[in-house]
This record gives sequence, C-alpha cells and structure tokens, in this order.
Amino acid sequence: MRTTSLLLVAFILFVNGCATSDREPADSLKRTEVGEIQEETTQGGSKGVARPEKPEAALSSSAARYADSTRRFLRTGDLRFRTADVVRTTFRIEELIAKHGGYVAETRLRSEVDRRYTTPISADSVLETTKYRVINQLTVRIPAMALDTTLKSLISYVDFLDHRTLSATDVRLMLLRDRLARTRIAKHESRLTKAIDEQGNKLKDAAQAEAQLLDRQEQADETTLNTLDLEDRIAYSTLTLDIYDRERTQRTVLPNDANIEAYEPGFGTKALDALQTGWSLLLQLALLLMRSWSVILLALVSFFLYRKYRARK
Repeated sequence: MRTTSLLLVAFILFVNGCATSDREPADSLKRTEVGEIQEETTQGGSKGVARPEKPEAALSSSAARYADSTRRFLRTGDLRFRTADVVRTTFRIEELIAKHGGYVAETRLRSEVDRRYTTPISADSVLETTKYRVINQLTVRIPAMALDTTLKSLISYVDFLDHRTLSATDVRLMLLRDRLARTRIAKHESRLTKAIDEQGNKLKDAAQAEAQLLDRQEQADETTLNTLDLEDRIAYSTLTLDIYDRERTQRTVLPNDANIEAYEPGFGTKALDALQTGWSLLLQLALLLMRSWSVILLALVSFFLYRKYRARK
C-alpha cells in the first residue's frame, strides 16, 4: 500500500513538471512574437510617416554653417518674406543682429502706395481711400559663425517666405593671388630702391626709378586693401532682407474743392445775408453813438457857445 502511494505521488509530480516545461516555451514564444510584432509596427510606422521638417530648416542651409580649415568662405544671403508688422519686426531684427555681434549697414523703411481714390460723401466732403504696404530693405553684417543661428532666429518673424538665397564662395585662391602679388611687388620695390641708391647723381634715371617705385607702392597698397576687404567679408557675412506686410487701408475725410462753385449759395440767400449784415452794421453804429454821448454833448455845447460869441460881435 505504501509503495503504491509513493508511485502515485511520483507520477503526479512528473506530470506537473512536464506541464510547466510546456508552458514556459509557449510563453517565451508568445513574448518573442509580440516583441517582434511591436518592433515591426514601430519600424513600419517610422517608415510610413514622414517626420515634419523643423521650421528653422526653411531658412537654414549648409551654405551658412559649412566649415573647412583648408577653405575660406565668403557667405552672402538674400531673403524676402512677409511679416505681420514691418516696423515692429524691423526693431526686433535690429536687436537680434546686435545680439549676435553684427550691425545694420543700411535700412530703407517706406510706404508703397498701391492705389488712391476719392469718393463723394456729401455736398462739400469727399472720402480719400489709400491702399498701401509698408516695406523695408535691410542690409546687415553678421559674424560668419553666427549666420546660421541668426537665420534660424528669423523664422519667428516670417508669415510667408517668398525666397531665400544663400551662397558660400571659396576665396582662398583670391587671397593666395593677392599674397603672391604682394611678394612680387615687394621684391620689385626692393630692387628699385637699390637701383636708386646706386645711381648717385644721375638725376634723370633716379627720377624715373622713383616714379616706378611710387607706382609699385600704389599697387602694393591696392593689393593690401583688397586683401583686407576680403578678410572683412569673410569674417562678416552680408545678409539682405526685404520684408513687407499685408496691404493696409487708410481713409480720410477731405473738403471737396473740385466742385466748390456748384455748392455756392444762390442770389436770394446772398441778398438775405446782405440785409442781415447791413442791419448788424446799423445796430453797431447806434451803439457807437450811444457810447459817445458825452463827446456829442460836449461838441453841441461848444457849438452853441461859439455861435453866441459870434452874435455879440
């Protein structure tokens, strides 16, 4: 009996162990399949849905940030866009340029009238309507290293972008040409100086050599200035901004001077005005006489005394 019980317990334990081992591979397989399905779904979603482009990418460009130790880039840009308020945006852009170490080289803020017309609204008045836009053209200089950052910062002021043009011109060969020219001129200048010193009292030859030396010095100065100009344009990028806003409307009430004669009063009205004016003058004269009664009385007394005096004679 005891042996039978032990065999029964051993059989039950064996069956439970087999069931557990069967469930574990199934659960593992299920988890693996679910993980694979989720991974495929994630990958498929990333492939099927295009990532939205960052707003800064509309103005940024590799031409504004590409750097190479072996090249010297001269960067320029040209932007035209619509903004909500040109005047306010101009002030913000000027502050932004100064913040990045640049400066405003030129700004031309103006109003451009599209059309203007008048509409009669009464017998003596017209309504003048003016359709116009506010436009500003700015030329700014920005440190080359801050050009890309500045372009990304400008996106907050753009309502509609008309165009964006950026260029990066490698000018290392131009700088090399200027450097070689300066070397040649320096050598020639040295030889001319030596020749002048050796000529001694030969005034004519010395004068010609001096003229050639002066010409070479002018060429050297011109080459140096050209190199400095290139270095400045490399260090500071030039950005041209053409900004405008939506069409605005201004309405003003003005007097109608064009047909003023058509609205003049008639003869009857003028006659009535003349009678009123005459009556007013008569009243003013009466009031003047009333105010001058003392003078009139003195004049009458003087007159009677004078007549009495004449009668006695």
